[in-house]
Amino acid sequence: MEQTHVSVARGDGYAIVTLDRPAKRNALTFAMRRHFADQLALLAEDDDVACAVLTGTAPDFCAGMDVSAFGGDAANRREIVDSSTALFDALGAFPKPLLAAVEGRALGGGLGVVLACDIRVAGRGAVFGVPEVRFGAAGGFASLRAAVGDGPARELALTARTFDAEEALRLGLLAEVVAEGGALARARTIAAQLVALPRRGLRLQTEIIRATAGRPLAEGLAFEADVFRREVLERERPDPARA
Repeated sequence: MEQTHVSVARGDGYAIVTLDRPAKRNALTFAMRRHFADQLALLAEDDDVACAVLTGTAPDFCAGMDVSAFGGDAANRREIVDSSTALFDALGAFPKPLLAAVEGRALGGGLGVVLACDIRVAGRGAVFGVPEVRFGAAGGFASLRAAVGDGPARELALTARTFDAEEALRLGLLAEVVAEGGALARARTIAAQLVALPRRGLRLQTEIIRATAGRPLAEGLAFEADVFRREVLERERPDPARA
């Protein structure tokens, strides 16, 4: 059986999901994508887990999809699509906050994983990029545009250049840049802060974030109003201490 190279550690109210294929810069194989998606589904149902931190075994976060598996027969090409879809659907549907702790490279699909997270922290030596054009392919633009805006996303996607953590912070892609090697420690601190919050409120806020991403302001406000109305009608006496 092919190794999955994805490990999960639970404790203190949150989980750490680690991409663990450092010899290949944590590039995502078919099995890794499938197992990653399966683990996210399990964490989504685990009431002891308030949020999850995504990281990679040093020196890199994730260099993207394993391009050595591209091509092949029709079944192989289908699995390229299906395993990628399974992973990014699982990330997009995850009902709890996702944090990214980034060191080293986060490229292509690896950057896509980072962009699927709600709070992104990187070490000063982190490097980001959308290199698909270099492989005669395309992708990664929509989620990048949502994070950094239309103009910067167009330039980065078309030139396929890499950019460092400081630029990523200026663009709004990152919440914080820390000393090299310190991203996971910082993400764990933030995760502990989230764990201390009422779980119901955390999940409701995450629901709103997921559902309104990319929507026009009016639609987002309408969705928030629906959630507020639902909460008021369903809960007679909200108790923040027990939420």
